[in-house]
Amino acid sequence: MQLPSQENIEKTILENYLEYQYIFVEFQSKFLTSLCSRHQSIENGNLALYFAQQTHQNILRKKDYDLNFDLSFEKFWDNQSETIPSRIPMIKIGKDTSFPKETARRKILQLIKLKILNKKNRNIGWMPSEKLKESYNLVINEEIDGVSKLISFICKKINISISREEIIKEIKEKFSFYWFHYLESQLEYIKSWTSQVKDRELILIFLQVIFLFISKAKNKNLSHKKLYDDPSLIKEFISSSISATSIADVTGIPRATCVRKLAYLVKLKIVSQDKISKKYYVIPDAISDNLILQKITGAVVKSFSRFFFICLRVIVTRT
Repeated sequence: MQLPSQENIEKTILENYLEYQYIFVEFQSKFLTSLCSRHQSIENGNLALYFAQQTHQNILRKKDYDLNFDLSFEKFWDNQSETIPSRIPMIKIGKDTSFPKETARRKILQLIKLKILNKKNRNIGWMPSEKLKESYNLVINEEIDGVSKLISFICKKINISISREEIIKEIKEKFSFYWFHYLESQLEYIKSWTSQVKDRELILIFLQVIFLFISKAKNKNLSHKKLYDDPSLIKEFISSSISATSIADVTGIPRATCVRKLAYLVKLKIVSQDKISKKYYVIPDAISDNLILQKITGAVVKSFSRFFFICLRVIVTRT
């Protein structure tokens, strides 16, 4: 079984772009909605992910001294409880997450109050309460299932025969290894959007608008290049619209906030609003005139292609 390169995986995603996005956007919408709900905001969730990744990194370092060290999901909470958080300067946290230093400090204090972060040996680390651990286990099982679906899509397109059951089993057996790299991709995803639109909630709101369009257009299965070179190809799907109320219901973001932020997306020419129904949708001009979307989607595909390559490199070898 020949292992594909990272470039080959990226090319495969770009060539089957809308079909891939149908799976990916739904997955990201659920991920960010859960992140927002569990941490009371996406900003808080962004920082929690950052510290969670540091936890997995510290667990992985134990493998350097013991090749038989158990990285499994089953042993994760034992490993987490025995891990000493690294000291991370606030200026580095701000730089890594694109938060102003004082905003990062304020959000960290909120997460400590929520019992998601805490201090150990005077260093701040990801240490959720026992109650939060229970909900985390459910969330992670759903995310592992979603990740396996994405990897299965790649395998199918590049003719690698590995079942989703094998993928899920492998991820759970080497959980901290895979989840360190997975969180890295998620953090880069949020950072890519933030660098362009400066607002993390806009990501989740936009996903609701774009998903309706993708769910209807997926069978056309346009490549990334065709979609941006000739947006007129999607004209038949412009009726895929959604209201601010529906977005608020799905995301948990207050409707008034959704209206205000959708207006900003309209101003950026990322979405448009029907003057009669007041619903929001994607139109060809919004894609053809918008370099923001091209930059973000290109960066996101590259980041997740690296994650898929790391996964397949290990999974193919082990199976």
